[in-house]
Amino acid sequence: MMRGHKSPNKGDKQETKVLLDDWDSWGTEDEDSDCGTDYETAISLTGYGVFHYWLMFVCGWANASDAVEILCISFLLPSAECDLELTPARKGWLSAILFVGMMIGGYIWGSLGDTLGRRIVLINAMLVNAAAGFFSSFSQGYYIFLVLRFLSGVGVGGSIPVVWSYYAEFQPSAKRGAALSVLASFWMVGNVTVAGLAWAIIPHEIGWTDPASFQYNSWRIFVALSALPSFLVAIALVFMPESPRFLLCQGREEETLSVLRRIYYTNTGKDRASYPVTSLQVERVSPHIVVQKQDWRSSIKECVNKAGQLFSPALYRVTLIMLVINFAIQFGYYGLWLWFPELFNKLEQYHTLHPNHTASVCEVVSVDLSAVKELNSTATNFCTNTIPDNQVFINSFIISASAAPSNLWTILHMDKLGRRFFLCFSMLLSGCSAFFIYLVNSSTMNLILSCIFGAVSTMGFNSLDCLGIELFPTSLRSTAMALTLVAARLGAILGNLVFGYLVESHCAVPILTVAGLLIGGGFMGLLLPNTTQKPLL
Repeated sequence: MMRGHKSPNKGDKQETKVLLDDWDSWGTEDEDSDCGTDYETAISLTGYGVFHYWLMFVCGWANASDAVEILCISFLLPSAECDLELTPARKGWLSAILFVGMMIGGYIWGSLGDTLGRRIVLINAMLVNAAAGFFSSFSQGYYIFLVLRFLSGVGVGGSIPVVWSYYAEFQPSAKRGAALSVLASFWMVGNVTVAGLAWAIIPHEIGWTDPASFQYNSWRIFVALSALPSFLVAIALVFMPESPRFLLCQGREEETLSVLRRIYYTNTGKDRASYPVTSLQVERVSPHIVVQKQDWRSSIKECVNKAGQLFSPALYRVTLIMLVINFAIQFGYYGLWLWFPELFNKLEQYHTLHPNHTASVCEVVSVDLSAVKELNSTATNFCTNTIPDNQVFINSFIISASAAPSNLWTILHMDKLGRRFFLCFSMLLSGCSAFFIYLVNSSTMNLILSCIFGAVSTMGFNSLDCLGIELFPTSLRSTAMALTLVAARLGAILGNLVFGYLVESHCAVPILTVAGLLIGGGFMGLLLPNTTQKPLL
């Protein structure tokens, strides 16, 4: 996000003991614990090839499709202003409502992923995302659109924790850090995709635009197409196997071996019968886990029980640290990130009116606020949709592409420098860079700052994704991911609200809050155990 079935090295005993002590108390040791092959060896013997690359593509696009759904709102708001009668407050809620859905959906779907299985839950979450996103394009009024975007958020929130658990459990420990970094880099692919899709569709007069009847204009077509990646990923997952690590944790050894043989055949081209593993160690299965079928009521009850286990004496310290770090990094990232486009417009307007003046960001925001209020006071009921300037799309591409070098660095060195290094380095540096926002006095400097902040933050997200997978045992992994993402979504929601309400009246407050949370989260990362190149728990 305990280690595998091999004994840890001496240097790792202190780090692994805390996580494993509690599991030893679940019952006597399984009689077969000394027989069969441990999972880490078994997954390594399948080789690394075509299966893993296809899995990377499918899960990568699951991650990218989430980015598309989250970011598409920022492109459609100007174009939908008249159609949905959007006020500034309504725009704020449209941006925040997706995170509310993600916060709720993340816990529900993530917990079910530990009970019903990764694959089936992931398929359903992607379908909810796709269906809600597609049908929201037909909304003719604000409130129906708001509800459907909330439901889309429920789907997005479910796919994120489950796809990471599902993908990681197919990876051998030696390649897991790089593989998870590649998966994280698909967020950048989603960023570029949604910007390109918006640029290709929104500025054009296509669809039906009769105000007196049903409307289905360009921004609605853009929303519908933004749901397509989620649907295609759900179809692709139908042909993928369940996580073998999850099956083994459930005591389903034969099904686990069947999946491993399939991976072996796909990677090597050799006959499945030649796969050298014939039995597996299943010593970490709790008796209450080994069940044939569960109804939804039992599943929900078990979800609650699993959440309680995360605060057991063995895990509560790690859980609390991860909750705080997830809250801090998303408060800072989404608070600043979603404010940057608005800042571009304000800076451009100020320097157009005052070409020879220099002013801090906070001064510009204050001046522009007064100007906007004065203009609004003389406005009538006349409303015109605004198509974003081409420069907005160009800036989006540049900012998205700026994450490429940091993504490449984490892919190549995540397993060498370690998760904690990248997490602490990223949060400390991004926290310090937040202070430099005071120095921004042009749209060019704002673009540079946006690129630096986005690139540095990417390293933190990539390392945090690895830690979230590796710090928790298989039976609790999706639940842990879901719970930490609840804290993350809460941070994103509050970040948006704090900036929305205070950036124009008390500019220093949100900026210093972001800097303090990011720097504090970076220091807290030093308290986490090292998981680099360790077998999954």
